[in-house]
Amino acid sequence: MRLAELAARLHCVLEGDGEANIASVASLGHAGPGDLSYLADARYLTQAAASRAGALLAPPDLALPPASGAASAHARRVNWLRTPRPDLALAQALELLRPAWRPPPGIHPTASIHPTAQLGPECHVGAFVAIGEGCRLGPGAVLHPHVVLYPRVVAGARLLVHAHVVIREDTRLGDDVVLQPGVVLGGDGYGFARRDDGSHAKVPQVGVVDIGDRVEIQANSCVDRATLEATYIRSGVKIDNLTQVAHNCEVGPDTLLCAQVGLAGSTRIGARAVLAGQVGVAGHCTLGDEVVITAQSGTHGDLPAGGMYSGSPAFDHAQWLRATAVFARLGELQREVRKLRARLGPEPAKDA
Repeated sequence: MRLAELAARLHCVLEGDGEANIASVASLGHAGPGDLSYLADARYLTQAAASRAGALLAPPDLALPPASGAASAHARRVNWLRTPRPDLALAQALELLRPAWRPPPGIHPTASIHPTAQLGPECHVGAFVAIGEGCRLGPGAVLHPHVVLYPRVVAGARLLVHAHVVIREDTRLGDDVVLQPGVVLGGDGYGFARRDDGSHAKVPQVGVVDIGDRVEIQANSCVDRATLEATYIRSGVKIDNLTQVAHNCEVGPDTLLCAQVGLAGSTRIGARAVLAGQVGVAGHCTLGDEVVITAQSGTHGDLPAGGMYSGSPAFDHAQWLRATAVFARLGELQREVRKLRARLGPEPAKDA
C-alpha cells in the first residue's frame, strides 16, 4: 500500500514520500525499497543508515547520523513513520502486510465430529481432528490436524488451535484464544494421598479449566484441571513454551509466564505480573499485581504487589544484586578474614 495510507492505518506521523509503495516488512539487513523496517534503539543507527528499506518505523527522537565525505553526495532520502510506540505499530504493520496463513472454512473428510457437537459458521476442521460429544465452538474456529476435543468443550469466537493439541472434557475457552502445537488443557492435576503402607492413592480431579479471552498458550505447555472447582487463566494472559500450571491455580489478567515457568497447585497470581524464564512458585503462594520475578528465581511464600524479586528463595531484586556482588567476592573476603585472624593471634581460651 502507499506509505501515506500505511501511516494513517498505523497512526504514525509520516516524514517523506507518501506515494512510496510498501509491500512487506523486513529486518534492517534484509529490507529492500518496497519494505518497511523497524528501528527502536540507537544501537542500530549505523545498520539503519546502511539499510535499503523503503521506510523506517521509529520513535520521534531517533535520526540517522549525517553522511560524511564521498558518502554524503550519495546519501538517500529516508522515509520515516514516527510513533512513540514503534513496537505496537510493528505488530499492526505485520498484520496488514504479512498476515498469518489461515485455512479456508471447511471440514476435512477424515475428521470425527460427534453428532451433538455444534460448530459456528466459517469454521475450519483439519485432518484427523476429533470433536467429542456436546462440544460447542464459536464462529471462525480453526482446528489444525490431529487436534482432540474431549466432550463438552465450549469455546468462543475465532479459536485457533494448532496441531496435536488436546483439550479435555468440560474446558471453557473465551474469544480469540490461540493454542500452539502440543498444548494440553485440562489434564489431571497431580493429586495423590499417601496410604499407611507408603503407596499413593489417586485423588480424582473432577474440576475444570477456564480460559479467558485473548489468551495465547505456546507450544507444549500444560494447564491442569482443578481438583474440585476450576483452574483459571484470566483474559489477556500469555504463556510461553514448556510451562506448567498446576491444579487450582489462578493466573490474573494480562500476566506473562515466560518459558519453563512452573506453578505448583493453588498458586494465585495477580494482574499484569511477569514471571521470567524458569521461575518456580511453590504451592499455595499468592503473588500480587504487577509482580516481576527474574529468570531462574523461585519463591516459597507470598510476594506483595508491585515488587521485583530475584533469587531462590526470591527476595527484593535490589538486595539480591548487592548480595550477588558480595557472593562473587567471598573468596577474597575469606582471605582477608584469615589475614586479620593471623594478625590478631589465637583466640583466648574460654573459661571452663
